[in-house]
Amino acid sequence: MRNLVTRIRRWGRPGLLARMRRDTRGVAAVEFGFIVPIMFFLFVGTIEFSQALTVDRRLTLAASSTADLIARAPNSGLTPEQVDRDLRIVEQLIAPYEIQRLYVKVMSIIAAGTPGNPNVLIYTVDWSRDNNAGTPHPRGEQYHEIPEGLLVAGESVIVSEATYNYTPLIFNYFIESAFNMTERFFLKPRNSSCVHLRPINCVTGGTMS
Repeated sequence: MRNLVTRIRRWGRPGLLARMRRDTRGVAAVEFGFIVPIMFFLFVGTIEFSQALTVDRRLTLAASSTADLIARAPNSGLTPEQVDRDLRIVEQLIAPYEIQRLYVKVMSIIAAGTPGNPNVLIYTVDWSRDNNAGTPHPRGEQYHEIPEGLLVAGESVIVSEATYNYTPLIFNYFIESAFNMTERFFLKPRNSSCVHLRPINCVTGGTMS
């Protein structure tokens, strides 16, 4: 009992409290505990940003390459099968990422003047195809995404739109739903005023021989 009282008195001495204040053992461990979460999120964020940037660059390449291939079509035009073949290039451009998350469509848009006011242009879809061998837009549908000043009446442009449904690699634990990355390119035909999708003549609207 006497020894216990003596120890309690020693713990209560001012000198002991001073020594405890000067004792820095364990400070490094505490600081490490504060820093580790911050460093972890910086590391994970760098990986996530790098992957998203890579996917975005591949998406841009898919959209630009598709538009370029179709814009190089010969004066005689292309068949739907030839357009579908050209669209298959996106499978290589998006690899090693999932092709199922990629959607690409290409359209030929023709500008025409409004009756009574030729300075006001109407943009209509001449034809369209996508990487699922489908027709996303019916012929004659109006298109409203043409930049101002790009076309004059009678001209056409090939429009390629690419969308990738991106899911974060690591942050999907925090971002529950995926989001879409989108790229759009406009290229004028190289060898004709418009690209025929055979057998339709893009100038007259009739059937080509």
